Amino acid sequence: MAPNLKILILEDNQSDADLLNRELKKSGLNFKSETVQTRAEFENALQNFNPDLILSDYSLPSFDAVTAFRIKQIKHPHTPFIIVSGVIGEENAVELIKAGVTDYVSKHKLFTLSTKINRALNDTEARKEKIITDQKLKIINQELSELNQELETRVIDRTKALAESESRFRSMMETIPQIAWTNTIKGEVVFYNQRWYNYTGLDKNQSKLPGFKAVIHSEDLSLSIVQFKTIIKTNTGGEFQIRVKRLDGLYMWHLIRLMPITDQHGQIQLWIGTATDIQELRVLQQQKDDFIIIASHELKTPITTLKASLQLLDRIKDKPSSALLPKLITQANKSLGKVSSLIEDLLNSSMANQGQLHINQQHFILSDTIKECCHDINAEGLLNIQIEGDMQVEVYADTIRIGQIVSNFINNAIKYAPNSKEIRIYIEKVKDIVKVSVTDSGPGIRPEKLHYLFDRYYRAENTESQYTGLGLGLYICAEIIKKHNGLIGVDSEIDKGSTFWFTLPMIK
Repeated sequence: MAPNLKILILEDNQSDADLLNRELKKSGLNFKSETVQTRAEFENALQNFNPDLILSDYSLPSFDAVTAFRIKQIKHPHTPFIIVSGVIGEENAVELIKAGVTDYVSKHKLFTLSTKINRALNDTEARKEKIITDQKLKIINQELSELNQELETRVIDRTKALAESESRFRSMMETIPQIAWTNTIKGEVVFYNQRWYNYTGLDKNQSKLPGFKAVIHSEDLSLSIVQFKTIIKTNTGGEFQIRVKRLDGLYMWHLIRLMPITDQHGQIQLWIGTATDIQELRVLQQQKDDFIIIASHELKTPITTLKASLQLLDRIKDKPSSALLPKLITQANKSLGKVSSLIEDLLNSSMANQGQLHINQQHFILSDTIKECCHDINAEGLLNIQIEGDMQVEVYADTIRIGQIVSNFINNAIKYAPNSKEIRIYIEKVKDIVKVSVTDSGPGIRPEKLHYLFDRYYRAENTESQYTGLGLGLYICAEIIKKHNGLIGVDSEIDKGSTFWFTLPMIK
C-alpha cells in the first residue's frame, strides 16, 4: 500500500466519520483524512486536498453521493469512489456500481472496508499502468512505422545513387539496421551484409543456396521460394514474410522486401533485398487476435440464450396472458444483463493483459444459478437434465462466470455426446469445498487426451459430432476457476461417459 494515502470522507455525521477513521487505522493503512459535509467543502477538497480515495455517505441533508460522484468524475475520473452507507440497499448499490461507482460497503460490515479499499487502489493503479503502456505502445508503433518508411526510402535512394560504385554501395548496405543482400536478375545472391552473418552464424560458403535453405523454417521454405521467383519476374518489387533461424536456433519472423535497381534506360541490373525483424509486431497481432476470439466466444452463450427467449416471445406475442410471458421476459433481461456485463469486462482498460477475466464475487445459492443455465434446454424437452445433491449450499463467487462454466459443460455434453439424452448435475460438499459435477453417458474421452482438454485452442475430436469450435471454452472455464481459487477437471471412461467438475471454496 502506498504511504501517506489521502482519504476524503464525505459524511455529515461526525460519529460515523470518527468510526470510519478508527476502522481505517485498525486495518493498518498509512493515511491522512479530511472530512467534509457540503458540496462547497467537497469541491474545495477535490482541488486542494487532491485525495487518492473518496469514502461517501449515500445521503446527506444538502448533498448526496450520486451528485458527489458526478462532480468527482469531471476532474478526477480515476480516483476510487466507495459508498459507505447503512440505508442504500443492495439494488441501489448495484445500480450505482453499474454507473461507475467503485464499490459499496455497508456501515454494518465495516470490517470489509480495508479489503475493498486495497482492491480499488490496485485496480486504479492497473488502469493507470495500462494507459501508460498503451501510450508508449502507440508511440513505439508510430516510430517503428516511420523508421521502416525512412529505411525503405533510404535504401531505394542510396541504391539508385550508388549503383555504379560497388564499394560505396556495399558501405551503404552495411549501415542499415536490417539484413540486406543483392542478387542477380536470375536470383543468385552475390552479396550479404555483415548483419546476415551475425544473425545466422553462417560464413560465406555456408550462405550459398543449401545453407540459405537451412535457416528458413521448413514450413515457409517452399512458399518463400515461389514468392521470391515470382517477384524477380516483375519490375516493381514485392514483399513477403518468413521465419528465419537465429544463431541461437530460434526462428524469428522477418519481412522480406525486394526492389529492383535499374539503369538509365529502365533495365533491371540487380535486385536488393532486405529482411526486417517483425517478431514483436507478429506477437502483438497474435495477442489482438486471441483477444477478439476470446471476446466473441464469451459473448456467444448469453446472446444465444437471449435469442432463444426472444424467439419464444415472438411465438406467444398474440397471447399476452400466457404464463410463459413474464418468465421469458425475465430470462431475456438476465441474458441481456450478462451480455452487458461481458461487454463491460471487454472494455475495461484495467485488465493487466488482454483476455484476463474480472471476477465480481457475491453470495448466492449455487443451485439457483445452475437451474437458470438449464432452463432453456429443459424447456425444449429434447434433453433430460437432473440436478441433484445439496440444493441449499451457498457460495461466494461470480454468478455470471459460474453460469458460463455450467453452460459450457452442458453444451459440450450435448455436442460431443449427442446420443446421451440425460445429463446429471450433482452438487456436494466435500470437506471445505463445494463440488459441481456434470455427467453424460456419451462415448467418453480417450485417456491420452484428458491432459490437454483445458489447454487453449485444444479441440477434442469425436466421430459422432460435427462440432469443431474454437477450442477456447474449457480454457476460459479453467481461468475462471483459477480466479476463484478452485479446481477443475474431468473423469472419463470409454463407452461409459464423462464427468466434468469444478470446485469452489466453502464460505467460512
